[in-house]
Amino acid sequence: MRIAIHSKQSRNRRGRRHQRGAAAVLAMMFLVIFSSLAAAMAIVSQGNLTTADSQMKISRSLAGAETGLRFMIYRINLVTPTIKTKSGLIDSTTATSLWTSVRTALAASFANEPHNIAEPVVTGTSLKIGPIAVAPGEPQFTATLTPHPLTGENYSSAYYQRPPYSQMVPAVSSSKPLDNTWVRIRVECADGPAGHKITRSIQMDLRLEKKIKYAILSKNRLMIGQNVMIQGPIGSKFTETSLANGNPVQIKSDFFGLDSTLDQKLTAFYNTLKTNNPSGDNRINLSNSTQTAGITNPAQYDTNHDGYISEYDFFLAHYDKASKGYINATDMDTGSNVRAAQIFSLIDTFGDPTRTGYNDGKIDDNDRYAKIRGEVMLSTDVSSWNNGAAGGDYLKYVQGLITPDAGQSALAFQSSALDNYTLAASDFDVSAYRALATGDLAAQATQQAQNSPGGAAAPSMDLTGTAEAVPYGAAHPYDMYTRPVYKNMTFTNVKIPKGSNALFINCKFIGCTFVETTTANTDANYNYVGMVDPATGSYSHYDKAAVVNGQSVTDTKPLANNIRFDDCKFEGGVVTDVPSNFTQVRNKLAFTGTTVFDPNAASLTDTQKALFQRSTLLAPQYSVELGTFTSPNDSTETVKLTGTIVAGIIDMRGQVTVDGSLLTTFAPAAGSLPMLGNESPDYNTTLGYFGSSEGDKEEEMPASGQGLGKIQIRYNGTRPLPDGILGPIQLTPNLGTYSEGGAQ
Repeated sequence: MRIAIHSKQSRNRRGRRHQRGAAAVLAMMFLVIFSSLAAAMAIVSQGNLTTADSQMKISRSLAGAETGLRFMIYRINLVTPTIKTKSGLIDSTTATSLWTSVRTALAASFANEPHNIAEPVVTGTSLKIGPIAVAPGEPQFTATLTPHPLTGENYSSAYYQRPPYSQMVPAVSSSKPLDNTWVRIRVECADGPAGHKITRSIQMDLRLEKKIKYAILSKNRLMIGQNVMIQGPIGSKFTETSLANGNPVQIKSDFFGLDSTLDQKLTAFYNTLKTNNPSGDNRINLSNSTQTAGITNPAQYDTNHDGYISEYDFFLAHYDKASKGYINATDMDTGSNVRAAQIFSLIDTFGDPTRTGYNDGKIDDNDRYAKIRGEVMLSTDVSSWNNGAAGGDYLKYVQGLITPDAGQSALAFQSSALDNYTLAASDFDVSAYRALATGDLAAQATQQAQNSPGGAAAPSMDLTGTAEAVPYGAAHPYDMYTRPVYKNMTFTNVKIPKGSNALFINCKFIGCTFVETTTANTDANYNYVGMVDPATGSYSHYDKAAVVNGQSVTDTKPLANNIRFDDCKFEGGVVTDVPSNFTQVRNKLAFTGTTVFDPNAASLTDTQKALFQRSTLLAPQYSVELGTFTSPNDSTETVKLTGTIVAGIIDMRGQVTVDGSLLTTFAPAAGSLPMLGNESPDYNTTLGYFGSSEGDKEEEMPASGQGLGKIQIRYNGTRPLPDGILGPIQLTPNLGTYSEGGAQ
């Protein structure tokens, strides 16, 4: 038997062969794994690059769409002021033609622009703008504007079951879709090469409306006295600042004169403002080192902790000696100090009656005091004013805390916004109101007088009249009138004929009270012929005559209407003819005593209520006197007005409240009717009390102990304008409707 014996060397060779096979297998496995990992990493890397590229395109597209939306709103705001209407309320009927005008003007404004990729296209009621390149090589956007209701839109979808749509009256639904006063703008922007574009969209709804968004808009200079608070922007178009007293605005602090110690602190504060913050808002921003320069521990003066130092802080600190955080009537001793009582009541009851702290017997942070809460816009330039009437220091004519909205200036010089409103006599059409006044004054008065039971409270009239100086109660009257007197009467939709020049005492006027006058009052002497000197009783201009409608006359009183209403109630509104020129002696309305305008009276129909809520006083080119020259603390001398109040010039004294806006139409120009020389600064809108040396030639400051009254004017943007005022429209974005999305 043969036994095979293997050597150690042969065994080692066989083992090495087996090991080489295992290594190959392992190598192949690792190769597969690493190849897979490499492929996966490549895929992931490619995916990341693709995702990053997509994200970049999304961001660029969205940014481009946002740019497009801002750009379109900017362009819309340039176009809409050029489109004007006399309709005060834009409804679905007027919106059709107005949108056509907007669309046409907007398309024309974009035509042939170098950044257009395509020209504007009108399809049906829609307007498509673009594509427009954001910049060379950058994304392009298109904007499409279409009035509602949109074809195929589901107005009951979840999109509309949210504010602001769900809060509209009525709430938006398929049965109550948005009407054509609403316009949807949809902006789409794409980024990327053809076939690989990524598109994002933004849409928003805009409202066709007509608003004059001012608490006061005046073509003459504004004098805003003490104890006057205004909520809303104000504007003065007066530019003759080279003349004496030719300050386009003159605003007095509410707090000077309350206490001599407080006066000293306020004087020092205003001196600091001149160097530290000459912006006109009359406050020092604690976060601005330039404004706080030189003030030791400025935070100590911020009594109400709002981040600013203003005269209001010194007022609070002065009267809140116990550091309670508020001032009450006892702190100011309102029981024995009329002026203190008036300013306390003014601040505590200013603004929205539903606000926290309204009339709660305390002055604190809830009252959010500001002399003017809004921007002050001026047509003049700062250098003309400073080098003219201001004598090098225009800020001394601008006192009081002014708090404009974010991004606005306290004083905006050469404001282009004011150019949108001409407010000329030709811009007013009162024919619709005239048609409402079908009642005859003489007939209604005679009937009541004949049926009068007699007695002090019974209706009566005295056509022989009573003589009184005009303006009534003024320190410096300029004419005399013999007025027929109507007392304790009720008039309905009455037309007061020209030449009446009447005095109405304790009368009620229901519906539209229309005051007639001669509109062709263009003769230079019209304002003066027939004028009587109240001091002597003789004619002031006996040598003058005026030509009216081709006839020479020596007395224009029978051709005009200078009327005083005393203790009268108006369940409706007062409207006048629109004279061609402002002649304050002949065409004047004065409201004295307790004057009540009630546009919601039970005697009115719903249609009438809606009409007179827009305006209770519409008197273009008329001089209007509200309140008292002499008794600012008389609780019976009060006036309350609602809506857009229009006059040639308006003076408010005593206790007056306006829930709406003031528009004054007379633009005085030196040497032009009715001025005899450089008197344009004497023709001003006066709120509160000023002395004659300050440019109000009719009055002087009230007697000591009477105080300065209280005047509150609060812009109310919810009230539509009255019909008949030619003014620009707006296409206003509703920010709550903003929505982002992809392409459709």
